[in-house]
Amino acid sequence: MSESWDKNESNDNWSLPEGMDPMKVMQVASGYWHSCALHAANRLDIFNLLDGGAKSLDELTAATGADRRCLGALLSALVSIDFLDRDGDTFRNNQFSQTFLTTSSKFYQGGIVYMFENWYEAWGGLYNTVKSGTPSALMHQEYSDQETRDYMMGMHNRALSQSDVLTGMVDLSGKKQLMDVGCGPATFAVKFCERYDGLNAVAMDRAQNLQIAQEIVDQFSMQDRVELRPGDYNSDSLGSGNDAMLLSSMTNQESPEKLTKLLQKCYDSMNPDGVIMIQEQLLNPEKNGPELAAMIGVNQIINTVGGSSYSTTEMEEIMRTVGFVDIKSEQMAPPSPFMLLTGYKR
Repeated sequence: MSESWDKNESNDNWSLPEGMDPMKVMQVASGYWHSCALHAANRLDIFNLLDGGAKSLDELTAATGADRRCLGALLSALVSIDFLDRDGDTFRNNQFSQTFLTTSSKFYQGGIVYMFENWYEAWGGLYNTVKSGTPSALMHQEYSDQETRDYMMGMHNRALSQSDVLTGMVDLSGKKQLMDVGCGPATFAVKFCERYDGLNAVAMDRAQNLQIAQEIVDQFSMQDRVELRPGDYNSDSLGSGNDAMLLSSMTNQESPEKLTKLLQKCYDSMNPDGVIMIQEQLLNPEKNGPELAAMIGVNQIINTVGGSSYSTTEMEEIMRTVGFVDIKSEQMAPPSPFMLLTGYKR
């Protein structure tokens, strides 16, 4: 042999660079193992079955109708990633799963789990999407009522935990009308009206989504203050007389051209001194993070024709082009992962 086995082609020593861990490659490449374990547990209703207290493997096998050997392997995995606790073959929710994964908790996030499971197959087509430029799935396809409920309730439960942050960042005192564009479950519209006396809201989205939004409006007894308006924000009127506009978690799904037209429609529908609020996952000006915003950009190329990640700089420039002034970008406080961009019509 012309070279020693412990040399590479550059004749460098094979010792690892300091601080680098090759296991990171495996951890990222196998990341779907963790999510699939959570998806399966959620679908098997494991966390709700344990809501009343600990159960044995045999009890869980009987309750789920699952294969005992396979369920045991899944439960071990859930314990290893800190979603369950165990004592021998007896399992129980830990504080985290009890708080976020049981329907009895006001902080329930299981709808988010279902939402991401519904996107799993589309993400498997990422390679073809990047090669062809064709989404492997398209948002606004026909969703079943159950898929819509899973998605909307996931958004609602997430919004509940973040609403105090948003409603406290922009003072809507004295404002009369808020329009929530692409409102989803209309949670933020409800919470703004709850916080500010004298404020009413119009919440626009597809009719199927508004069926769930109506339940939420009813739950908070906001029927007289939150109007649910079916419509497509790209093609339908946004009305007039709006003192505040909210665009939350939907701007990344539009192309720059469509987004510019939408923000122009918002501007034209607003009263002088009206405020626009864009709550979104945005890249930093250098576009090298944050990680979640970058990954959401990938989700947009999988699911939409023109969507992607925008940076705060790009979003501010579109707002400025439309005519908004006094534009400000702020990182929102935990538990919100969003940036909030605000601007005014003078």
